[in-house]
Amino acid sequence: MGGRMIDVLGDGSAPRLVVFDLDGTLYPKEAYAEQVLAVIGRMFVELRGSSQAHADEKVAGLREAMRTNWSGTSTTSFVRANGFDVAQWLEYREAHLSIADGLVRDEDVVRDLARLREVVPIVLLTNNTRGAMTAILDKVGLGTGGFTQVFTSEDSRDTPKPDPGAFQVVLDRCGVPAERTWSVGDRVDIDIAPLVRLGGSGIAVDGPADLRAAVDHLIGLVRRG
Repeated sequence: MGGRMIDVLGDGSAPRLVVFDLDGTLYPKEAYAEQVLAVIGRMFVELRGSSQAHADEKVAGLREAMRTNWSGTSTTSFVRANGFDVAQWLEYREAHLSIADGLVRDEDVVRDLARLREVVPIVLLTNNTRGAMTAILDKVGLGTGGFTQVFTSEDSRDTPKPDPGAFQVVLDRCGVPAERTWSVGDRVDIDIAPLVRLGGSGIAVDGPADLRAAVDHLIGLVRRG
């Protein structure tokens, strides 16, 4: 499972908690991007009454942002900027988006997260709904039981990633300070920078191929104490 070199952001303190992203981190982003783009285009037409041409133009702009700045592109932020509220977006994607259908069990991901869970609590933080998250985790092979706790859009409510408030919910409920918390995700601006602003650290990965290196790094920090 040879990935690229991971990018470490933070002070190197030993973690007492590790927060994982879901989309594009625990399964390849290619399984996510085109599906969610199609759903967003459909949402413009059905909920906003936009023409298909206008919807296609919006989707094309988001697709280009994903291509050129994946690390800083949040679909939740995009739909909010275009006048949809979070609850509306979550309800629509729950009804029309089924990423789990195209996924398969990933033994490497299951094994690597189990290794890390033996030495430090791990949690999941995603902007997905609980239903979508559960379906994805089941298909990948982790299940919700693969994490100490899971946090979804129902938990972060009006402060979804990249709002630091989503991470603050995790910190408060887990009782761990930001300074001893690490985040692992495929988008620096969305999955890592908000925690860093709170005083935490993170590792940027380019999908599941990099998880082994990230887990090895974190285990090394725990053992060095």
